[in-house]
Amino acid sequence: MINNTWLLYGVVGLLTAGCGSSRKVPTLYGTTTMPGANETASTAVLPFVVREVSTDETYGYSEKNPVRVGGGRSAGLRNQLRYLNALKGPQGQAITYERQASCCAFKTRRGAVDNTGMLDVYAVKWAGKDKPVTLYINMYRGGKLLAPVGFSAAR
Repeated sequence: MINNTWLLYGVVGLLTAGCGSSRKVPTLYGTTTMPGANETASTAVLPFVVREVSTDETYGYSEKNPVRVGGGRSAGLRNQLRYLNALKGPQGQAITYERQASCCAFKTRRGAVDNTGMLDVYAVKWAGKDKPVTLYINMYRGGKLLAPVGFSAAR
């Protein structure tokens, strides 16, 4: 019982720590990756249809303006994969991605513990791209899906 209480305090502490507005890089949690996701994701879920590229240079690249795929606890992870599977590099190259962490706690009625949600952070690369780009994805709120600047719309 005592061990479970400390575990609960630890989880709540992680979820309530958010991104400070004065910091450039948000605090990241859960830095484990999803092994095998890149190899099987394209066959595991069908991609969304993303037809347009955003004109906002912060779209997807900032915790303040994440891609909003929606789905909540039940379909949020699937929606993230569907979105990422729809993206292509600037010349239509296939991309690879890896979940890096979660960050930036915020209040939402769809959240898991204490109505708190977190953004997921992905590192995305394509052929010819040496350094991955970082994308922020919100699975608790939906919105119009666009490709971030530097990507091409696909599917």
